[in-house]
Amino acid sequence: MPERVSVTSAEFIRNIGFWQNEALRRPVSITHHGRERLVLATPDAISSQGAAIDGSLARLRADADADADAIMQNLEDGFLVFDAKLRLARCNVAAAALIGRSRDVLRGQAMPELMPSPLGLLLQARLQRVLRARKPEDCAGVLGAVQVSARIFPVSQGVAVLLKNVTEHQDHRMRLGVGDALCAATNHHPHVAGIKLDAAGRVIAAHSGFHVWSGLEAEEIAGKRLIDLVPTGQRRQVATALDGVLHDGAAQRTEFVLIHRDGEEVSGVLSLAPIQIDLSTQGAMAVWVRRMTVDVASIVPEAPSQ
Repeated sequence: MPERVSVTSAEFIRNIGFWQNEALRRPVSITHHGRERLVLATPDAISSQGAAIDGSLARLRADADADADAIMQNLEDGFLVFDAKLRLARCNVAAAALIGRSRDVLRGQAMPELMPSPLGLLLQARLQRVLRARKPEDCAGVLGAVQVSARIFPVSQGVAVLLKNVTEHQDHRMRLGVGDALCAATNHHPHVAGIKLDAAGRVIAAHSGFHVWSGLEAEEIAGKRLIDLVPTGQRRQVATALDGVLHDGAAQRTEFVLIHRDGEEVSGVLSLAPIQIDLSTQGAMAVWVRRMTVDVASIVPEAPSQ
C-alpha cells in the first residue's frame, strides 16, 4: 500500500474535493487532535492490503503448524490427538513406538482398538469424560510389559493424551523403598550398623549402633575418614578395601576393628559396596557386623548322665 499522507479533519472538510482526488493516488490519513481517526483510500488499495494480511496470516499459521508438529514428533513422551468422535487424528513417533504399530495404521482408530484391555477401556472412558467436562484427568496402567501414566486434556477439536513410560521411574521408586527398608532393618539390628561414605571415603552418616560402639555423636563422626576410626595397624587393609570400592566399583569385605572413645576396641566384619549413578561411583555404603563372643558352654546342652 502506498505511503499515506496526513491531513487534519478541519482541512479535509474545507477541501474535501481535493483530498478525495488525492486519495485516488495514495491513502489519506485524517487526524483529530493529532491522532489518526480515519483513512480514506481506494477499494483496490484496501483489497491489496487485505490480501497481503491474509497471506501473512496464512504463512504464520503454516509456520505454527510446522513448529507444533516438530515439537510433537520430538517429544520423548507419546502424544495422541483424538477428534470430536474420539478417533485418532494425530500421533507422534513415541506413541506409535509404545503401542507397537505405525502411525498410518493407527490413524482413525478408537482407543480400545489402539490398546488392549483393561488400559484401552479405561482410557476410552476418560476420553469421553474429558470431552464432555473439558477438564483434564490423569490415570495409569500397563501396556504390554510397560507401565504408563496418561494425562488426558481437552484441545480445540477434541481430546489429547500424553503417554509417559514410567517403568524405570517405578523401578527406581521400588529400589528406593527397598533401600529405605534395608537401612531401617539394619538400624534396628542390635549388632549391625550401616555407614554411608562419600567418594573420598569420609563418613556422611552412620546408624545409631555405630555411635554407641564408637562413643561418638553423629556430628563428631560426620566428615571423618573411615580409616581414622580403626587402629593404625589396620588402616592399610581398610584403605585397600575402600580403594577397591571407590575406584574399581567392586564390593569388598574386610576385618574392621572400631576404636571406642575410651580406647576399647570392638572387632567386626565390614562389607562395602559402591553407590553408582550412571556408571559413576558417588560413594559407598558399608555394613559393619560386630563380632560377638559367645560362651559355647552356655548354649551346648550337657551330656546326659550315664
